[in-house]
Amino acid sequence: MKQPIIVLILLTLFLTSCERIFHEPEISIGVIENQEKLIEAAEGCWAKFIWAINYPDRSSYYYQNLKADDVTFRPCGYRSFYQNKTDCWYSTSADFTNYNQYSDYLYESLYLVIASVNNIISKFTDPAKEDQLTQEIIGEMLFLRAYCHFRLVRTYGQVPIVRDIEVKYNLNKPDFLQIYAFIESDLKQALSLLPLTSEASRIPGKRPTQAAAKTLLAEVYLHWAGYPIKDAEKYLFAAREAGELIENADYYGVGLMDDFAFLWDAEHSQNKELLFTLYFSDLDKVNSVDEINLMYMKKEPYYLYVHPWYMDYNNSIFYSGNMEPSFFASELYFFNHFPRGYRKNITFFMKIYVPAQYFERYGVDTGYITIDTLSLCNRAGYRKFYYEESLHAGGVDLTKIDSSQTINIGEEYIGDNKIYIYRYAHTLLIYAEAKARSGQLDISAYEAVNQIRRRANHVDLFSPSVFDLAPGLSNEAFADSVVWERAWELAGEPEGRYFDLLRLERLEDLENYRHPYENIPPLKPITHDEYFVPIPEEDVLLNPNLE
Repeated sequence: MKQPIIVLILLTLFLTSCERIFHEPEISIGVIENQEKLIEAAEGCWAKFIWAINYPDRSSYYYQNLKADDVTFRPCGYRSFYQNKTDCWYSTSADFTNYNQYSDYLYESLYLVIASVNNIISKFTDPAKEDQLTQEIIGEMLFLRAYCHFRLVRTYGQVPIVRDIEVKYNLNKPDFLQIYAFIESDLKQALSLLPLTSEASRIPGKRPTQAAAKTLLAEVYLHWAGYPIKDAEKYLFAAREAGELIENADYYGVGLMDDFAFLWDAEHSQNKELLFTLYFSDLDKVNSVDEINLMYMKKEPYYLYVHPWYMDYNNSIFYSGNMEPSFFASELYFFNHFPRGYRKNITFFMKIYVPAQYFERYGVDTGYITIDTLSLCNRAGYRKFYYEESLHAGGVDLTKIDSSQTINIGEEYIGDNKIYIYRYAHTLLIYAEAKARSGQLDISAYEAVNQIRRRANHVDLFSPSVFDLAPGLSNEAFADSVVWERAWELAGEPEGRYFDLLRLERLEDLENYRHPYENIPPLKPITHDEYFVPIPEEDVLLNPNLE
């Protein structure tokens, strides 16, 4: 008889753990004998978390995100920058009913992280009596446990709360309020244990700080105030936590980067905007090619193809090849409604260089085509995750194709392999929206969102500009503007669009946000019954409490 996933996780926890990222020797962490073992066990938890995000091909972690309107699961047709609609075909393989295994994997892998965390936390009855390094590690574990539960509750709904190492065969299904209260408790305790600044962290820039915990707590309150609990008082709490961090940003060592492009290049890999960021480019921690292939946003082939016979056939320039992750392409409507300007140029691949023999066909004499608007079945790939200075300066030069007629952007790429889960831009946008929804809209809320808008247009962050929101907006109009600003600023990032639509009960509106010919999820109007992914069937069968 099969055991429930959570039970199996708890039973196997004491057998193995990850010693370091992407490497899992069989070591016992049942007994943490010294600080070295504690650090080893903590890194094992982080390794499991990275694995949960990275495997398989990010499909599990992004399962829900891909059902929003900012990213597509699979680019239509030939993944083109420019393509005639008469040559467009539609794939039916993107129906998410075929991806239940990814959903089940995420459920299992996040609970594996939680179980590993619990094994560490259980060793310490009074963290306040421990040394500073031990306190910091306990704080990290509480933060990680809170985030995993937060991701689970927004993906699967009423999920079990796993807070200890005791094996329980009949975990109860808590209500949403209990889950959010548990997450809140973990984060408040983490705040008292985590280091103040990134520089003071045991691994600077790569482990959470108090600023990260405050932003995550503010985001939790923002969702708590929305669907399904709808406790509007929590908007006040979200504004309070985010506002306290903004007011003391220098004290916490955080802030908004002056240039949006700096977030994605190698020179600014460590920057003041990162709060909760995972890096996957530590090659010294990788022992084989197979392990390198597991790295998130890895330096794998990322091709731009030019097929001359296709260009002769239908005037098309194709964006194709081994593109990973393939779903980092923009949905048609989202791209077309994305405000033009500096941020859009960094967010998407919009400029390509056309070889001289094709100048006349495209009516250009500079060699460059800029794609400002997509037509049916066009795609613009997400550029910000692969930002590289030479591409920024001159677009993609198709004259540099090799004998196989490809450009390998992967080898050209110089940016770090990292993923922002939360950054300071989240803090500003949480604050602005929460202030409006709590009836406290003031100049500070305007300034928070206007700094984001000024940076998006490459002007001074702290000087009034023509890009600022118009004064005098109602609370509702202002909050709606912030929600769209979150969509554009955080486009393609994991803590962004889908979960905003969920908490605001706007998933039903997706059919209005996406082009009807996209033929990617949702394939039919969404109802509240489909807001959350079902808990894996094997757990429900063995534990009816989870039904």
